[in-house]
Amino acid sequence: MKRTKAVILKEIYHILRDPKSLVILFLLPVIMILIFGYSLSFDLKNIETVIIDYSRSELSRSLVQKFSNNRYYSVIQMVQGRGGRGPEEISEEMLKSGSIKQYIIIPYDFSDRITKNQTSHLGIVIDGSDSNIANIVHQYNEMLVFNFISEIKDIKDILQISTKLYFNPENKSAFYIIPGLVAVIMIMVSALLTSLSVAREKETGSIELLFISPLKSHEIILGKTTPYVFIALLEGVVILTFARSIFHIPFRGNLLILLVFSLLYIVTGLSLGITISTIASTQKVAMIAALLITLLPSILLSGFIFPLDSLSYILRAFSYIVPATYFLEVIRGVILKGSAIKYFMFQGLMLLGFSMLFLVIASVKFSQQRKAQK
Repeated sequence: MKRTKAVILKEIYHILRDPKSLVILFLLPVIMILIFGYSLSFDLKNIETVIIDYSRSELSRSLVQKFSNNRYYSVIQMVQGRGGRGPEEISEEMLKSGSIKQYIIIPYDFSDRITKNQTSHLGIVIDGSDSNIANIVHQYNEMLVFNFISEIKDIKDILQISTKLYFNPENKSAFYIIPGLVAVIMIMVSALLTSLSVAREKETGSIELLFISPLKSHEIILGKTTPYVFIALLEGVVILTFARSIFHIPFRGNLLILLVFSLLYIVTGLSLGITISTIASTQKVAMIAALLITLLPSILLSGFIFPLDSLSYILRAFSYIVPATYFLEVIRGVILKGSAIKYFMFQGLMLLGFSMLFLVIASVKFSQQRKAQK
């Protein structure tokens, strides 16, 4: 028992000498409970909807008002086109850019047919790239339209909804999940690759050689980051190729656009990893921190699983500092919708900003550590 006691005491001292790992160990479950508790919701709070009212009758206006007064919908009423384009063409463009989730077409004879007890049709086009959201929107639509028609007519089948799913007509969830999974894996792998770089130098003691070298701090940071760019990019290509060949994910966009933004995203992940590496004292701490900072936020706060509209205001604010939030819009937009580069300029600027910010922080932190050693 004395020998066992000695081993127990030795291990306790070892644990106490590494308080950062202990803090992360206890902090991780608390963070997970908070994030899961607030983000596990499939309710939609803001269904951006364009309504094209060709009927312009009292009955059609009542239907538009029904959608507008419902707390789940954010309605834009389009009366006519602009720039030589019709309202349906403009709505399709908005659907492709992701600014709306659906558009509804009320036909010219809407009011006349219902008044004469004849069956009328309501055309609805939904962004089907996320099959889960598309199904929820479809259910909300049917419930609202059924309540509307039941208030004015006893005939249940007098109004029929013709629904069309864009970008994912087969309504396969894999088409939406797999590109998102690629984004999560890419940021995690990129951060892990460089998170151990400087921390490894600290553990082996070779950090002293870098401190006394004539190289400037930012040159060291760039030098340690650059080689991993090609490894991470190759990793991303392998992941995407594998996912496409196994799950038959469609590719409707420009490969060059995806490649450019993937490179930006990878540099962001590598920059984040090198920042973690300059702060962490050991490789173990760096690895845990890299996983914690990239994996959970990228899964829960980026729109990967849960729509951002379903998050609380606090968590939605946090989602804006998660790099995966921006790359998810790009990879899904290019792969599923075939969207052009003009829709992703803001996302590109944000990823570039993140990269520069992390590299500056890493350089400043490394420079401070060099000065402290002198």
